[in-house]
Amino acid sequence: MNDQTDSQLLHAYVERRTESAFAELVRRHVDLVYSAALRMVCDSHLAEDVAQAVFLALAKSAAQLTGRPVLSGWLHRTAQNIAAQTVRTDVR
Repeated sequence: MNDQTDSQLLHAYVERRTESAFAELVRRHVDLVYSAALRMVCDSHLAEDVAQAVFLALAKSAAQLTGRPVLSGWLHRTAQNIAAQTVRTDVR
């Protein structure tokens, strides 16, 4: 699957629920998502929770994202949003 684009992998996941396609998307982007989360929450365990929530959101929103030209931008923004929400909740 290394020669497939993110868009092709996302389509495979949406159309056939191909777990290997989703796993490849996670593998490609987990470092980006985790590092974005870690910068905001400053805690490795919380950053792992945020990253997991981001990929859960990706699984739920995959059908709406198939037309996006750059998946990494959506993942980064979602990581920032979930991390900010996590920080707000943690402060309370």
